[in-house]
Amino acid sequence: MALVGLQAAVAFLVYFWPRKLGTFGSRISAGSPDDYAVGDVRYFVAGKFYLARLEQGFIALYQKCPHLGCTVPWKPAAEQEHDGQLLRGLFVCPCHGSTYLPSGQVIEGPAPRSLDYMPVRVDGGRLMVDTSRTVRRERWDPRQALAV
Repeated sequence: MALVGLQAAVAFLVYFWPRKLGTFGSRISAGSPDDYAVGDVRYFVAGKFYLARLEQGFIALYQKCPHLGCTVPWKPAAEQEHDGQLLRGLFVCPCHGSTYLPSGQVIEGPAPRSLDYMPVRVDGGRLMVDTSRTVRRERWDPRQALAV
C-alpha cells in the first residue's frame, strides 16, 4: 500500500510541476508591442509566463498559482459574473478553482493573493521579459504594467 501511495504522490507532482525548457531564468523576447491588441493574452512555454496587453499596458504573469503552485491556464472563453458585470477571458486554476482577471488580480479563492508578475521592458523595439525575477504582490496596481 505504501508503494502504491508513493507512486500516486510522485505521479501527481510530475503532472502538476511546471516544465523546465531551458530559457526560464533569462530575458525572453516576446515580440513587438505592435503584435498585440488590447485584450490579447499569449502564453510563452519556455518562459513560464503569460503576456497580457491591458488598457494600461503590458504585464507578464507567472504561470504558477500562489495557492499551491499549480500551473494556471488562460481560458479565453471562460465567463463569470463579478461585481455585477459579466467577465470574459479569465485565468482559472485547475487544482482548486482560483480565478484571476487578465491583470492577474484574484477574484475568487482559495488563492490568498494575485498572480506574481515579471518585469517587462522595451529594448530595441522588442518586448523583453525578465524571467529571472518574479515579483510577489497582493493586488493588481496599474503601475505594474509597462505603458507603451
